[in-house]
Amino acid sequence: MPKSILRKGLAGFEPYVPGEQPPDGEGWVKLNTNESPLPPSPRVVAAIKKAAGDSLRLYPSPTAAPARRAIAKRFGLDPAQVTVANGGDELIEMCFRAFADAGDRVAYPTPTYPLFEPLCRIHGASPSTHPIELPFELPPGLASDSAPLKFIVNPNSPTGALFDQGAIEAVVAASPGVVAVDEAYVDFAPRSCLGLLASHDNLVLLRTFSKSYGLAGLRIGFALGDAAVIAALDAVKDSYNVDRLAIVAAAAAIQDDRYHQRLVDEVVANRAALSEALTGMGFEVVPSAANFVFVKPPRPAAEVASALRERKILVRHYDREPIAGWFRITIGTAQQHEKLLETLKEILL
Repeated sequence: MPKSILRKGLAGFEPYVPGEQPPDGEGWVKLNTNESPLPPSPRVVAAIKKAAGDSLRLYPSPTAAPARRAIAKRFGLDPAQVTVANGGDELIEMCFRAFADAGDRVAYPTPTYPLFEPLCRIHGASPSTHPIELPFELPPGLASDSAPLKFIVNPNSPTGALFDQGAIEAVVAASPGVVAVDEAYVDFAPRSCLGLLASHDNLVLLRTFSKSYGLAGLRIGFALGDAAVIAALDAVKDSYNVDRLAIVAAAAAIQDDRYHQRLVDEVVANRAALSEALTGMGFEVVPSAANFVFVKPPRPAAEVASALRERKILVRHYDREPIAGWFRITIGTAQQHEKLLETLKEILL
């Protein structure tokens, strides 16, 4: 694209790059994008099949009302405290639209989800970054930062670390604007910030059906918060941003708590087993509360990642500071882990 076409404020812009997505059905062991190792609930598949009929010629509910009601019931909230979007990424982008003007600072700890910096550039905001010194501790300056919008990913990505709830509440209480806590991975963690909503009207929780519900392919996210915060997000969302199939899938998934718990339990068990095995192979492993592990191999990471890829195994390799030389490995099935570990033994010999 000629430079003259792109906005001046985006000169040198580097977009967020998602993890590699190889073609389906080619035998890859795909442990690089934090997808679910299990398929979605059979109830979800049945609901989608039932909805995939003549009604697809009609627009969906503009507010995704059936999904909102089901989600609100699941968490003991009013439907006015819930909004639904095209994945967690759209929720983050809606926060920028609703709560940060061009020129405003947007604050967040680093390292964290790398989408925040590109969105700052797109919206003309200034990133106010707070480096994390220890994986499980929020930077002390985050609470006193006067930015009108702050993000905390908890459990954090890519480290998987779970921040102290008291420290998060201190940030929320001290902040003049909205604090968005991205809880994309929280179902794999021992606690969430849901209980803080009743006492903090500037807190919004961002969640997704992609991880613990096995619905990454449908792109469904939801936010929980004070009715006024949710109304602000609704005011800036795209019209008809969630399609008919996603709406029925979300409602069915949130109602099948037994299947959801089965998926979570399997991930947590496999996470413990993989962490122990990698530690025994000489990897440095950060204790994880997410559906992935953050590890540093005992040999140069680029070499190990390349050797894995040659054998059709994908992990997320980071080559930027301060996490250069680290991997984020998605928790997969026991069979996928077995192949990964066997291959690592060959590579590391």
